[in-house]
Amino acid sequence: MTAADGVIHVPVMLKEVLDHLNLKKGGIYVDGTFGQGGHSQAILKNLEKGRLIAFEWDKEFSDLTQKDKIFFAPCFCLINDNFANLEEHLKKMGIQEVDGFLFDLGLSSDQLTVTERGFSYRSDSPLDMRISQTTKLSATDIINNYPEAKLADIFYHYGEEKKARPIARKICYWRKKEKIVNSQQLVGIVASCFSHKSNKHPARKVFQALRIFVNSELENLSQALEVALKYLAIDGRIIVISYHSLEDRIVKQIFRKHSGLNFQIITKKPLTPAPQEVQENHRSRSAKMRVIRRKE
Repeated sequence: MTAADGVIHVPVMLKEVLDHLNLKKGGIYVDGTFGQGGHSQAILKNLEKGRLIAFEWDKEFSDLTQKDKIFFAPCFCLINDNFANLEEHLKKMGIQEVDGFLFDLGLSSDQLTVTERGFSYRSDSPLDMRISQTTKLSATDIINNYPEAKLADIFYHYGEEKKARPIARKICYWRKKEKIVNSQQLVGIVASCFSHKSNKHPARKVFQALRIFVNSELENLSQALEVALKYLAIDGRIIVISYHSLEDRIVKQIFRKHSGLNFQIITKKPLTPAPQEVQENHRSRSAKMRVIRRKE
């Protein structure tokens, strides 16, 4: 666990991650999603002569390495970049094989509550949704400029929103009157398309769709997994923790495509957190873990 600003971060399914990574004392490992450093910290404690390379696209979280002395270890390297650029960095380092990859795809609670980002539909904040400010288009750009049909496609394909078309139509109607620049404007428009009350927030799928689209999350995941499979050493493992069906479907399809002669799927069905973990860490409730191993 790591502490930032007095808040303890609990990494999801930590025991399962460590069990399935099959850590070697001198192995080379990649944490594709450093986040608040919980998984990386635990991996480092099990390395002696090995190496851990971590990726974090969000600059604010990259700076967390200055808050824990374990991240000053010579075997640790943090790269402020998206894991989609994994191969470029491995080549620069002269690394030809990696003993294990970890990708924990969830946004942290800190990212969801940062008011400048607009990730959360529960707070009123600028409608940005960029994980990295190097990304050109923000959610505001998309909501105010994309044609109705394109917006509907985004909501349907990336959010699995059944009301994608009426929501897109209403957004286009309201943006003619006033530019949509904050999260609660969008929440109000989306909510007006639902007549019934539900336990789930009406805007959750639209916000998910925008975040995924803005950050090219699914495309980046596919690219990173193909590279990880290419660089995985014999008996090495790739672990992916996903939090919604779109991510899990991509992981499942790519693992299935490569299983057979050279790769073995360790998890025939995805692993899920133990009930006690879900009770203690609500963020883990939708987590699904899949693992693949290189045989030869």
